[in-house]
Amino acid sequence: MKLKLVKKDLEAVGTKSFFWEPENQVSYLPGQYYYFTLPELKYPDPRGATRHFTISSSPTEGNILRFTTKIREESGFKKTVDELEIGSVIEGEGPNGTFILDDKDMGPHIFIAGGIGITPFRSMIKNVCDKNLMTEICLIYSNSTPEEITFRKELEVLSLSHKNIKVDFTVSHPEESAEKWDGNIGRIDENLIKNLVPDIAKPTWWICGPPPMIDGVEAVLGKLNISTGRVKTEKFTGY
Repeated sequence: MKLKLVKKDLEAVGTKSFFWEPENQVSYLPGQYYYFTLPELKYPDPRGATRHFTISSSPTEGNILRFTTKIREESGFKKTVDELEIGSVIEGEGPNGTFILDDKDMGPHIFIAGGIGITPFRSMIKNVCDKNLMTEICLIYSNSTPEEITFRKELEVLSLSHKNIKVDFTVSHPEESAEKWDGNIGRIDENLIKNLVPDIAKPTWWICGPPPMIDGVEAVLGKLNISTGRVKTEKFTGY
């Protein structure tokens, strides 16, 4: 299916969203991903001209597909996407994926995100809020600096306006920021989870981010005696 680039947004330091208008209606669920293929690469990339990205938009936001990614100098694909002109046309295929939050599952749910791993959770949270569902969600989102917190203002607003949505940020290197940070500090560990989640026995746990981060959080949940059957993961590799 052909996709036309209609908009770009800077979401955080080094992170951008790209908005695509499909030639036909696309039906997808929050948390799914889509394949995007460029007609050509302006810069060499050993992985080729196709990538899959989580759809960071919600189905409630109309017939526009949005993906959000870090623009990395070593990725010829991402550098090419970043330089596309508005109106450019590429190919898309999907949706795919089973990292999906069912509208009927009221929770509680704990979303744990690292870096760009926030994208499926943004889609899920936006979907819940737009549909006025009472799904109970607590998001714990880790980044190196405050400037890297993707969707920060939007997540703060959604949390303030929906009592069933709780959002907590943590920053591992506040000393590298120009902003004075007075929030949580450090990586997601046992102490942080205990402080932010008063009852760890009930929720379903969702983890999304780079593999080392997911492995680390899974180890923490294991120490907290959270059964693997209550943990869902989505590993973002090579992003």
